[in-house]
Amino acid sequence: MKFKSIFILFNVVIILSFGFVFLMPFFALGAEFALNFWKTSWPLGLLLLIILAVLDGFFLSNSKLFELLEREDWPALVQYLENRVIKQRRYSQRLVKLLIHSYLVMSDSQGVINLESVLKKEKPSLLSGNRLLFGLSHILKGDHEGATELFLEQERTKGLKNEWERWYLCFALLLQKQFAEASDRLVVLARDGQDSLVCALSALFLWDTIQRALPDKAASAREAAEIAKTRIRKTLPDRNAWNKELKKAQSDIHVIILGKSLEDAARFIYEETSEHAHV
Repeated sequence: MKFKSIFILFNVVIILSFGFVFLMPFFALGAEFALNFWKTSWPLGLLLLIILAVLDGFFLSNSKLFELLEREDWPALVQYLENRVIKQRRYSQRLVKLLIHSYLVMSDSQGVINLESVLKKEKPSLLSGNRLLFGLSHILKGDHEGATELFLEQERTKGLKNEWERWYLCFALLLQKQFAEASDRLVVLARDGQDSLVCALSALFLWDTIQRALPDKAASAREAAEIAKTRIRKTLPDRNAWNKELKKAQSDIHVIILGKSLEDAARFIYEETSEHAHV
């Protein structure tokens, strides 16, 4: 359904509901009761009208944005968002995140990196709040060092609390063949990670990559991978449960692009025969 149709339908439903509630006492119980009801209830009616006006104002002020989203006109959407965010300096989390996603849909990783440079000067808090997407863009562009530095900076200053950020740091390190630096971090995620997908990916790369690259750490890598496998099977006992968990997470682009690795991880966790992922 089109955004405009939803907007009109929403207003019709609210207005009809409002009219029904406030006019029903008049028709059902008479004018005197209705008058007393209106005298005591008008603040609620006014509040509802104000809320409706605010929602309508939000829609009308963003009608161009909704129109471009509906048409999936990504180049025009990027141009519109660049004008609002960069030229008009409207640095809101909502607009910045939408601009990043629009760049990524167009496979324009450089656009995301350019936005990162702007936010680093103008709005560092939004850079920190979207660090995962910025790091992902560096990886997609092949700038693995840039991704590593971005995540390490956060780790040094405030710590990486987001498990996906911690995993992508490991991934960037692996892509640079910095196996020792990635190994200990992957072990922690495999043993203690709360996100089943992150835990599974960590186990996969410990089993396939770290064991081969670092013979002296093979035992600890293998042990952590087996622990992860046991932990995940307690939470997600079979592939159906895994697929449901994966489907819930696939609204996030940082999950979508890992489709092949996540499939390999599922095969590893549930002991299906396959060639696992390698770096």
